[in-house]
Amino acid sequence: MVWENGCVVIVMLTPLVEGGLKQCYHYWPDEGSNLYHIYEVRKHIWCDDFLVRSFYLKNMQTNETRTVTQFHFLTWLNHNVPESSRTLLDFRR
Repeated sequence: MVWENGCVVIVMLTPLVEGGLKQCYHYWPDEGSNLYHIYEVRKHIWCDDFLVRSFYLKNMQTNETRTVTQFHFLTWLNHNVPESSRTLLDFRR
């Protein structure tokens, strides 16, 4: 879907699991790179209250590559609010 629609940014506002319930599918490798069907995905991580991941997608059939940036806010839980607006403003910036 990301490849087909030419997405360059993904914003994720939920943790993967909250209260024992799965909130989102883990669609990136834990380390290095993984092959998902015909797409190779590499990632890099950065920050505390949120992560910024750069996914380097490579279509293994055409060798075309693209970079997708994922902004993942970690401290806004489903039935709660962030303790301060500062982290959300930093996330937005």
